[in-house]
Amino acid sequence: MMSLNEFVSSMAPLIDLEKAAEISAESEASSKRKERRGSVMPNLKCTDAQTGLMGKTLLEFQPNKSDVLPPHKFGTHDVVALKPNKADAGSPALGQGVVYRLKVSYSHLRVVGYLSLCIVLGILIAMLCLNKQDSSITVVFDDIPEDGLNSPLRLEKLANEVTYRRMKDALIQLSKGIQAGPSANLVPVLFGENSPMRSKDAVKFSPFNKNLDD
Repeated sequence: MMSLNEFVSSMAPLIDLEKAAEISAESEASSKRKERRGSVMPNLKCTDAQTGLMGKTLLEFQPNKSDVLPPHKFGTHDVVALKPNKADAGSPALGQGVVYRLKVSYSHLRVVGYLSLCIVLGILIAMLCLNKQDSSITVVFDDIPEDGLNSPLRLEKLANEVTYRRMKDALIQLSKGIQAGPSANLVPVLFGENSPMRSKDAVKFSPFNKNLDD
């Protein structure tokens, strides 16, 4: 069985490799390919600018030729780069920020109804299908870009440093040893340092739903 130190030593470089591979894949892909994958949001216009906490700038972007954003994989807390819409893939960004909010549009509402006869009575069943789509995206910047906000823009999704930093921090904490909490007894068992033990006190519980999994 792999020891704790061996696990940490083997996983740390794998995290670095995964991060490097993600950055490389994003940098080498063309804008059109990124757009098809949903990691680029093209042809946007800046419609609002506000000052947020600690002097940060919140810029809201909407599509130039539509009421809703194109299909995408952007989410809150994603790191994005702001570029001119027709800029090359390797061109410098106007700014780098973090997605703060995606505003949802509920304007596309369809009502689907059908009449079903049951014996003598007619039953009318109305179904409301809500077509939920994003209408704008708000990004937080440390500094507002000085130029280019009046021209068509695009947002590119970047590799998220936070995810990899958290994984590395978890490995560091694991390597130091867990001194307290439920994990203090669990981790040594998982890595074969201690044998599993039964609890001295029988655990009594009442299931929330006794019919589950029957």
